[in-house]
Amino acid sequence: MQAEIAETVARLAFYFFDFLRKHLTCKSHSSPPSVESHDNDPKSLVRPHVYEISSLAYRGLAVDGQDQSILVSGESGAGKTETVKILMSHLASVQSQSNEVVRSDIVDRVLDSNPLLEAFGNAKTMRNDNSSRFGKFIQLQFDTEDPTHAAFSGKSIPSAVLAGSKCETYLLEKNRVVSHEEDERSYHIFYQLLAANEDLKKEFWTGLIGTDNESFAYVGYTDTERIEGKLDAERFQLTLDALAIVGVNGDTLRDLMRALCIVLQLGNLKFEQDPENEENAIISSTEELAALSDLMGVDNEIVEKALTERTVTARNEVFKVPLNLERAQDSCNAFAKEIYSNAFDWLVKTINFATCAENNYENPEADFGMIGLLDIFGFESFVVNRFEQLCINYANEKLQQKFTLDIFRSVQQEYEYEGIELGEITYKDNADVLSLIEGRMGLISVLNEECVRPKGNDNAFVTKVYAMNKDTDVLFRDPLFRDWEFGIKHYAGEVTYDAHNFVTKNTDRLPDDLNECRKMSTNSIVSVEIIRDVGSSRPRTPASTKRTNLLKKKSSVSSASATVWTKFKSQLGELMTNIGETRTRYIRCVKPNTMKQPRVMQHLTSVEQLRCAGVVAAVTISRSAFPNRLEHEQVFDRFMCLEKSFVRKHLDGNSDEVMEDVIALLTRALKSVEVENDGKVVHGFVCGKTRAYFRSGSLEFLENKRLCAFGALAKDIQRIVRGFVARSEYLRLRNVTIFLQAQTRRNAAHAQYLKVLAATIMIQCWSRSNSCRATLLQLKRDDRATKIQNTFRTVVALRRFKMLRAAAVKIQACARGSRQRPLYCAALAEAVEEAKLENQLKSLQRKLEEAEAKRIEAEKRAEEGKTVIIYKDGEGAGLGSDATPSESKPNSKATPYRPAASAISAHQQTLMDESGKMLEYLRKEVFKLRSQNSQLRTDFELLKENNQRLMDANASAGASFAALNQHAKQMSKTNAKLKIDGNKYKKQTHQLSMAQVELKEELKMKQGTYIAEVHSRLQYQKTMTAIVDLVQDNCRDHRLVEQVLKMHDECESEYMSGPTGQDFHSPTKNGRIGISNSVNESGGQSIAGRFKSFFA
Repeated sequence: MQAEIAETVARLAFYFFDFLRKHLTCKSHSSPPSVESHDNDPKSLVRPHVYEISSLAYRGLAVDGQDQSILVSGESGAGKTETVKILMSHLASVQSQSNEVVRSDIVDRVLDSNPLLEAFGNAKTMRNDNSSRFGKFIQLQFDTEDPTHAAFSGKSIPSAVLAGSKCETYLLEKNRVVSHEEDERSYHIFYQLLAANEDLKKEFWTGLIGTDNESFAYVGYTDTERIEGKLDAERFQLTLDALAIVGVNGDTLRDLMRALCIVLQLGNLKFEQDPENEENAIISSTEELAALSDLMGVDNEIVEKALTERTVTARNEVFKVPLNLERAQDSCNAFAKEIYSNAFDWLVKTINFATCAENNYENPEADFGMIGLLDIFGFESFVVNRFEQLCINYANEKLQQKFTLDIFRSVQQEYEYEGIELGEITYKDNADVLSLIEGRMGLISVLNEECVRPKGNDNAFVTKVYAMNKDTDVLFRDPLFRDWEFGIKHYAGEVTYDAHNFVTKNTDRLPDDLNECRKMSTNSIVSVEIIRDVGSSRPRTPASTKRTNLLKKKSSVSSASATVWTKFKSQLGELMTNIGETRTRYIRCVKPNTMKQPRVMQHLTSVEQLRCAGVVAAVTISRSAFPNRLEHEQVFDRFMCLEKSFVRKHLDGNSDEVMEDVIALLTRALKSVEVENDGKVVHGFVCGKTRAYFRSGSLEFLENKRLCAFGALAKDIQRIVRGFVARSEYLRLRNVTIFLQAQTRRNAAHAQYLKVLAATIMIQCWSRSNSCRATLLQLKRDDRATKIQNTFRTVVALRRFKMLRAAAVKIQACARGSRQRPLYCAALAEAVEEAKLENQLKSLQRKLEEAEAKRIEAEKRAEEGKTVIIYKDGEGAGLGSDATPSESKPNSKATPYRPAASAISAHQQTLMDESGKMLEYLRKEVFKLRSQNSQLRTDFELLKENNQRLMDANASAGASFAALNQHAKQMSKTNAKLKIDGNKYKKQTHQLSMAQVELKEELKMKQGTYIAEVHSRLQYQKTMTAIVDLVQDNCRDHRLVEQVLKMHDECESEYMSGPTGQDFHSPTKNGRIGISNSVNESGGQSIAGRFKSFFA
């Protein structure tokens, strides 16, 4: 994924540099830019690519013999490291193809050094999973062939063999060793070491066995298991292979890994306050301290004192000062950072020793050419910018100054080659920013002074910076700034810096106690301090050699007291010197999006990166004098249409003759934009040897004029086209008219023919119809006679049929009546009995649900003589309770009537007895079925036991196997039959249970229906009584009252004699009793009759 993004963003960056490609790819500073047509320059036909830069650098070194350098920059995650690897791989491939030799081990070492630097110097950040946390300048050394010797050998390009490489690193991020953000990681090598298999861990240090990332405080938990598609364990094996290639194996490899373990173990130390003195700190984790001492090979007490005490020298006296808890922890972190930084410098030095041409090439005395690849941080501006961002932006200011000068120089060379006077070119210079940073009273000097002062601090540094640089415009201060904040106007924009820990980070000097403890270590990598000789990497010229010696002499005075910024300034100065002696090329890597997704472009962030990369400044310089330029042939192709009378005099002449034609054409076309300045006419263009340069607004004027000319030409084209269209339309209409006339004439003749044809057919029809009409009349007479005969015969037959059918129906009715009448009488008697039984079961519904106990309670109530309304045919009785005299049926001569309590109780007792008998019968039936079921189960169990016994006998009787087998089959059949019978009995039992439940439900339903009917009847009686009372009270007409009472009695009689009603004895207001004419023999028959009529 990272390689794909790197290639994509590099290609994107080259699109913005396409217009500068001819300026930045010239062979040398003194030679003019190559101006070739597409036929002579195949590269102009394809998109820009990283391979083009590496190919031009190789050609410049091999052909011109001038050292080359390629500067790759961009923000984190833009693909700088991947681009450098692509460049190195392509240069190795180009040199092997051009020399036709087998790839050597030196090339493999050079290419395999990158994974080592990535393992020890790269980490996962919020922006990039494999971000380089340091800058590097890789110098590829080539053994170049003499051009004369190559010419005699018939080679067009001299050979250049990759002989070795050197690497210089800058600004390793030490703070990441001891702390990192939650979603970030420390350096990859820690995770790779902890992800290795247990055998390797045991070989390096037994304390690593069974540990993981969370076992060490400096590493901690991470949810990232893969970096660029590979696990940490897989990458660790690649790291070991790369270390073996550069000669790190055996005891040296063990010392390197144990140095990393020392760093990890320092993070596990825990400090606490001394119980005897709270201002002092002690190490509470004794086991971790013992493991650390064992790793370093130093006594426990020495390590503990080095971390918790500080040696102070005052007036030739040396004494120990205990450290508090915070300073002791800071001392431990500083020790870990120093050990890791020393191990990283040792690794870089080892790689340089294994890859440099002076130690590994077959001809170490050769004069090596160099192609430098600079992978440096891009400009950074965050919410909080600290000391690291200031150093990075300082380096970018230096590189931007070099880039601006190169662009200005390329524009100057182009103008000189084209023969154009170079006017004043204005561009934004960042010399003020560099003066503010590295001047005599600049930031570096002030910060170094604060580092030397005994009580130097960050706030004093900011105050002095503002006090000593009042006149500069690039240093700004906002009213909302705090005491430790200051702002600088960089070339890429304003940046506000937080000066917290500036003094501490700039000093970065390990205390003498820790330094002595480190030197006492038995680990060769930890005990040896790696001193980086600034400027010793490439003493090429006498001037650079003299400058290097001077730097060595200065650094030998007090190398230990040099601050971080001073060292970085020296490194950066030497880097700029080395780059200044080479032909410089630039690659700007742009990160297309922040989601780490391919083929997704975020335009705002991309444009901001281009501004920070200096692309906007380069475009401004290139377009300052003449913003637009065109090739001579392009001028002819685009603007000859403006002057119709212009004719080229030299079609295939030399550049001077073609230039005369261009001047003549543009002078006539831009006549109106000429201005007079101090008596001198200033044209809107300047013509060079190969290009025409336009002043601001001139090309836009020509383009507008060209559009107007195209408009005039478009009118002529429209006139011709419109004439052609009109003529075509006329011819089309003429042809259509002729066709329509022919069609009209054809239609008229056809219509006349149709008229004649119709008249002929009409005459024929009339003649034929006369003959057919006579035949039709005869047929009609015959048909009508047939219909009359048929109708008469039908009527006679139908009359006879109806008479016979009526007789048959009467006979059938008599026969069916005599046969069905006895059956009907029997069914009617049976229905009466069923209705009686249902009526009795309804009154006992509650007693069935509440079981035997509630039945006894109901009997007690009946014995107490509770009033129950009983329906009778003639005398009337109440059912239910709470029957009042006012609710009785009125009659004209009725008197109040109440049935005796003893009679009601006797009747109720009779019903209860019958219900009890019925319940007893049902219980007996259920008990009988349960007994049968139990007996069947017993028989079934017995049969199962017999079956088991027979099966056992079958198993033991081996001699008579055949007979017993037959017997077993019979028993199996019997058993199956018994199972079927058992299941059948179970089903019958279940059906009986369901029938009982259904019977209960049916009784409930019938009881509810009957109760509702009783309530309806009572309501009806109340309503009728109220009406009769109202009539009797308010009506004075006695006859009307008698009629109302008579109608009331008739309605009552009709209701009670109907399918759902029975007669009631209802007392009226006058005390008379209304008795219904329909009298049944008993109350039970009345209830049965009601249910019979209800369910009929």
